[in-house]
Amino acid sequence: MRTARLAWMALLVALAVWLVATRWSAMADLVADARPGPLLVVLAGSCLLLVPNSLFWSLTLRSLGEDVATGTVLNASARTLLARYLPGGVWYAAGRSVLLAGRGVRPSALVAVSGMELGLGPPAGLVIGGALLAGSTDMPAWLPWSGAALLLAAVLLGRPILNRVLAWWARRRGQAPPGPLTTRTLAGLLGVMTTYWLLMGTVFWAYLRAMRASPLPGSGGHADLAWAEASGAFLVSWGAGFYALFAPQGVGVSEVGFLAIVGWGTDAVLLVAGFRLLLLARDLVLTGVGEALARRSAR
Repeated sequence: MRTARLAWMALLVALAVWLVATRWSAMADLVADARPGPLLVVLAGSCLLLVPNSLFWSLTLRSLGEDVATGTVLNASARTLLARYLPGGVWYAAGRSVLLAGRGVRPSALVAVSGMELGLGPPAGLVIGGALLAGSTDMPAWLPWSGAALLLAAVLLGRPILNRVLAWWARRRGQAPPGPLTTRTLAGLLGVMTTYWLLMGTVFWAYLRAMRASPLPGSGGHADLAWAEASGAFLVSWGAGFYALFAPQGVGVSEVGFLAIVGWGTDAVLLVAGFRLLLLARDLVLTGVGEALARRSAR
């Protein structure tokens, strides 16, 4: 897998060099009218994405019997955001788990919540995105259906299996068994996950509007997409990117998928990829804030 990732990144670099050399003028024209003020508002809005994500973790941990506040999870999440950019795709969850383990949370519960997030998150994105698009594009029908199948499997099979594994692990360690994940808890977690994805799609849609891109050559489209189409296409492409294990954070796969769903040409790749730069700026800001708050509370 490491070789595949390196090969993929090398291919992306080569494509980026080719696009800059041959299509830079057209790509730059699409982002020439970007408005700094609205982009700052979008940046601030993207910070809110950490709230439902942290709430998902805290609700899952409390349902497993862990006494942890959402604010504690929120701080740990902010301080480890930059781990998302390390190769491997597991370091963000691992870094957050290390900080929470230092606050007394059992490692078995942290592994469980990481698995729950991975099992429910990407399939939910595919399902919600497919519902928002609702036949308005030429998106392959198997994408949202595959998400629905994976989500159903996680709900029907993942919960009882996870309960049995956690109970077995507690007996092996001589610990009290954790509280079982119930159907009611799982429904609440899916509600939180739905909120997260809808907010994520809205932030991306607001980003496109702040960029004020001009009509896209050869596509017959315009960057001023309706909320449902922009959000739906983004959620489907971003969710599908999670399953491209050779692409760290789905980079390249998500962008190409979005362009294919909305019917935009390759000139728009800089516009779509720019959203990752906005998220990087957000991660830098939140990491600094999280570290500052952690040092203040340690005094």
